[in-house]
Amino acid sequence: MEVTQVLLNAQAVDGTVRKQAEASLKQFQDQNLPSFLLCLSGELANNDKPVDSHKLAGLILKNALDAKEQHRKFELAQRWLSLDPAVKAQIKGCLLQTLSSPVPDAQSTASQVIAKHPAHFKQATLETLGYICEEVSSDVVDQDQVNTVLTAVVQGMNSSDGDNDVRLAAARALCDALGFAQVNFTNDMEWDYIMRVVCEATLSPDMGIRQAAFECLVSISSMYYEKLSSYILDIFNIASKAVREDEEPLALQAIEF
Repeated sequence: MEVTQVLLNAQAVDGTVRKQAEASLKQFQDQNLPSFLLCLSGELANNDKPVDSHKLAGLILKNALDAKEQHRKFELAQRWLSLDPAVKAQIKGCLLQTLSSPVPDAQSTASQVIAKHPAHFKQATLETLGYICEEVSSDVVDQDQVNTVLTAVVQGMNSSDGDNDVRLAAARALCDALGFAQVNFTNDMEWDYIMRVVCEATLSPDMGIRQAAFECLVSISSMYYEKLSSYILDIFNIASKAVREDEEPLALQAIEF
């Protein structure tokens, strides 16, 4: 199947062409799921493909991996787990590659797919992003790529994600990504959102998440101290509570404030 053309046909104005393409995609998915997912992730990772096929490939891939209904979500997660490890590795590789794509729409779509991916994959992806941020100079990363990385990381940290391993990986990745966020932190809305997510994470029931969040706060205060004025009281209260009530490693971390 020439998946690019089928994806474009699935968005055609002509209803007959569109329905035929949609039927072809469904048949492909039902008959050979591994190849179907590989084709979609490959489409997303190929910078030479049309924007419209990128977007639809990402949307279909996201919907093939996650759903709102809990029973369907569980079913899709089990289906992912049953895939051959080599296939999963290729899909992961394509998504990570797409995060550094020069095509902004492709980056955005990939980050959305990762955000909706089964938890263990999100964790691995966030850990990889952290390693990349730790090793790469901020001079060689453009702002679109920074935006994509921060979106994926902050979404992973959000308390609405019930998986603690994902939230921990995201918090650690954010610490590594802070050096890239100068432009983002000049935007008050982005600054407030990231600070709110980090502050919420310091109150997590999970000690590892709390500790990683405090490490983020320490790094933020070191790199962006001039921006902290509106959060000084919140940080003081959070740190004071940790010193009084939390376990020793965290209390020592909080004392740094």
